[in-house]
Amino acid sequence: MSPPRVIRPAARRTPAGARSLLWTAAAAALPVIVSVLVLTALTLAVLVFSARGFDSLFAVVAVEWLVVNRVPLTVDEVSLGFLPLLPPLIYVAVLARQTRAVLGDIEEPGAREAGAAVAGVTLAGLLMTGLATLLVGSAGSDFAVRESSLTAALLWTVTVALFGSGLGVWLYFRRDLREVLPVWVRGGIHLGAAFVAAVWAIAALLLLIGLVAAWGPVGSVLEIGKDFTGTAALAAISISYLPNVVMAAATLAVGGEAHLGEASYSLFAVSRGPMPEVPLAAALPTTDPHWVVQGLLLVTVLVAAGLARAVAHWFRTTADAVKAAWLAAAIVALVMVLSPVVAGGELGVLGTVGTGSLIAAGTALALFGVIGSATIALSLAGLTRRRERAESELERRRRRAGVEDAAVAVAVAEADGVAEDPAEPDDAAGADDDVAAQGDEVSAGEDDGADLAPAGPVEEPADAAEGGADAGDSGTAEESPEESAEESAEEGPRAAD
Repeated sequence: MSPPRVIRPAARRTPAGARSLLWTAAAAALPVIVSVLVLTALTLAVLVFSARGFDSLFAVVAVEWLVVNRVPLTVDEVSLGFLPLLPPLIYVAVLARQTRAVLGDIEEPGAREAGAAVAGVTLAGLLMTGLATLLVGSAGSDFAVRESSLTAALLWTVTVALFGSGLGVWLYFRRDLREVLPVWVRGGIHLGAAFVAAVWAIAALLLLIGLVAAWGPVGSVLEIGKDFTGTAALAAISISYLPNVVMAAATLAVGGEAHLGEASYSLFAVSRGPMPEVPLAAALPTTDPHWVVQGLLLVTVLVAAGLARAVAHWFRTTADAVKAAWLAAAIVALVMVLSPVVAGGELGVLGTVGTGSLIAAGTALALFGVIGSATIALSLAGLTRRRERAESELERRRRRAGVEDAAVAVAVAEADGVAEDPAEPDDAAGADDDVAAQGDEVSAGEDDGADLAPAGPVEEPADAAEGGADAGDSGTAEESPEESAEESAEEGPRAAD
């Protein structure tokens, strides 16, 4: 008699789907770990170069991590919320790239995989922020820098992680979203991004002109560093704050106002106040702007009109074009509202650094909305007239092609009748040659006409009519100009993606 079998409970196994989600979350969170390691290596190199001790290494790295996540700090009980924006931007770009790459390595990723990637980045960032606050707090009185609030630190960490990973998810799925969103929404998003980029480019150009014009004061501030290390530190601080200054200057390009403590700046007036000893502050104007500077508003208007005119061919109806223009203006206004939150903050005893966000948002909405919608409507009206002329020209070519096809058919019938008469073989052969020659000419005319058929919005249909062959365009009768123009309108935002 065989002994009874002992039934052992099956070991619990993680489903393949769960393992895949865990791998996605871990792979997406890789930049968080790499960022901390890079900060540690850079800090260690600076400490070695400056021949200082390594006792504060971990505390300094913790503060740097908080700065990367734009966490407000306190230095000797003095608030410091005006933090450099360049490190967070680099961190966000790395998160977006990694999240997109991770989703690209998965076969047919969906909402679960995207959620796992976002969750992995967010949880890893929160873990590092919690560890950083513990390290800063454990430094005690030997380290004067710490986070202003644990709640604010966690909220900012979540915001940065969601923005970076969410941007990567959108970059991956934007082609699928393009098929779902209506054309005016897609066009409005692309046009709004172009408006914002144009305003920032104008602000960067304005800042560059200011630096060149005030190169003497900027050089004097750099000399405060005395040696190479101090000068390099001042230059690095200025470079880190460049995005902050550009976002503040962007409000001036739309007629808004920026302030640094008691000092305020606009295209119409300047109010002076105490400045920090950094090169960028030395480039700020100290006198009321010249009327040439006020012409910057005209540049913004021209840029808005040019961009709106450039995308008018994306749309088939004026209603869609106008809605897209106002959506783009709303995006610019939203950026102006968020600018002081993202790029501003408290600067110790000097006061608050920021912009008049409500005024800038209102002027941006009015400027880009009115100018953009009016320009895009007028441009679309001109395109519509050219499309109608192209359609009428194509219809005329079709009618001519039908008449000439009938003439060819008659010639062929006559040639067949002559060929049936055995008494005149030479004449029949000559008639066949004539018919063949006529057929070749008609075919050549059809080929030439097919090359001239408009495949979208025809810019100059009159030129196309002059360049056509005398024979008709029977080859283009298969595709209507309405279908071609509709395909062109759909390809506009699609090409921008």
